[in-house]
Amino acid sequence: MRRMPPLKALRTFEAAGRLESLKKAADELHVTTGAVSQQIKLLEEFIGVDLFKRMNKSVRLTEAGREALPFVEEAFELLNQAVIKAQEFGNQKLITVSVAPSFGAKWLLPRLELFRRGHPDIDLRVDASTRLVDFSLEDVDLAIRYGPPKERGLHLELLTDEELFPVCSPRLLERGHRFAHPSDLAGQTLLHFEGRADDRDFPGWNQWLSAAGVAGVEVVNGPRFSMSSMVLQAAMDGQGIALGSSVLAADDLRAGRLVRLFEISVRAKHNYYLICTRNTFNRPDIQRFVRWIKAEMGGDRDESSDRRG
Repeated sequence: MRRMPPLKALRTFEAAGRLESLKKAADELHVTTGAVSQQIKLLEEFIGVDLFKRMNKSVRLTEAGREALPFVEEAFELLNQAVIKAQEFGNQKLITVSVAPSFGAKWLLPRLELFRRGHPDIDLRVDASTRLVDFSLEDVDLAIRYGPPKERGLHLELLTDEELFPVCSPRLLERGHRFAHPSDLAGQTLLHFEGRADDRDFPGWNQWLSAAGVAGVEVVNGPRFSMSSMVLQAAMDGQGIALGSSVLAADDLRAGRLVRLFEISVRAKHNYYLICTRNTFNRPDIQRFVRWIKAEMGGDRDESSDRRG
C-alpha cells in the first residue's frame, strides 16, 4: 500500500483550499496561520507538487491543488460517515458536554435523570467550564454557552433566549411581605449578579425597574455574586430578592423553592447556543440530545411566561 501523507496535513489543505484563505483555515482549525502554512508545506514536500500560489496577502490553488481538492473533500466525508456508522453499533454511547457551572448546576443536573430515562443507551459526561473549547484537541463533543458565539467554522444551534424577572423565597411572603406593585420593592434587600463579563448590557435591577416604570428604589447596595447559582441560592435562603433567569431559575420555580413576583420581565441581549463541529452534529446520538434539550428549554419558556407568584 502506498504511503499516505499525514492526515493533519490533508485536513489543513482541505480547509485552506475550501476557504481559499490561510487565516480562515487557521480560525476554523483553531491554530495559528503559521501552523497552517507549515502543514501545507509539509504536504507539498511529501507529494512533490505545489498546491497553492502564494500572493502578497492571499493564496490561490494551483491546477494540481484544484484537481486534488474535490477528492480530499470526498475522502473526509467518507471518513466521517465511516465513524458515524461504526458508532451506531455501540451499545452505550457517551456524550461529553461542556457547560458553564451555573447552567450545569441549575439547569442540566436536575434533568439528568429525565434524560437517562428517555435515552438509557446514552451517558452524559458534564464538563463545568466557561473556557473556549478547542474541539480538535479536547475530549468534548458539545458546548452550551450564553452568546455571543466566539467560535468560527463550527455548527451553532440556537437553544433559547433568556428573560429576567424578580424572584424570592416563598418564606418572604409567609412573613407578611406583599408585592402588589413593583414599587413595593423599595426597602427590600436586592441581590445582584455581576458574572456576565462578556455581556456588559446584561440586565440588572436598573433595567428591570426602568421597564416596570418605577423610580426611587435603591439599587446601589445589596449582596453581589459572581455566579447565577449563588444569587438564586441566596434568594432561596430568604436573604433577599433576585432577578431570576427564565433558564436558570426554571427548576426552582417549578419546585416552589422560588416564587415569581411580577409578570414584567426584561430580555437579555444574547441567547444560549449549542456549539459543536459539523461532523459531530450529524451523529445520531447528538441529534437525539439536541432534540431533547430544545424540547426541555421550550417547555421551560412556556411555563415561565405563565407562572406568577
